[in-house]
Amino acid sequence: MNEWEDITITRHDRERSHALRPDDVELSRQVFALSDLPQQRWLEVFIAAFVGSPGRLGRQAEIREQAMIVWGGPKIFDKHDANHLKKLVAYANEKYRELLQPVDLSGLDAVG
Repeated sequence: MNEWEDITITRHDRERSHALRPDDVELSRQVFALSDLPQQRWLEVFIAAFVGSPGRLGRQAEIREQAMIVWGGPKIFDKHDANHLKKLVAYANEKYRELLQPVDLSGLDAVG
């Protein structure tokens, strides 16, 4: 199996991030470039952590190619939000890495 590298946020893509309606500061799209295209299982872990995490980050997140898109987040994305998002990515990396570990079945007795 190839060595897997943690996914990281490489930058906040301000050019692709914008308010969906100029008069609504709470309805926007924030776009972040990722270091690599995540595997489907990593994405599932991240989305579960994102949805289960309270806060003002957003209502939904998705990955398109090497971009993470957070829908419904604030128009003004501050340092606290960025740090929280980085923690969610780190958590997804940790849990995904655990899923990659082989399962030790040596202690099981054969059935039969």
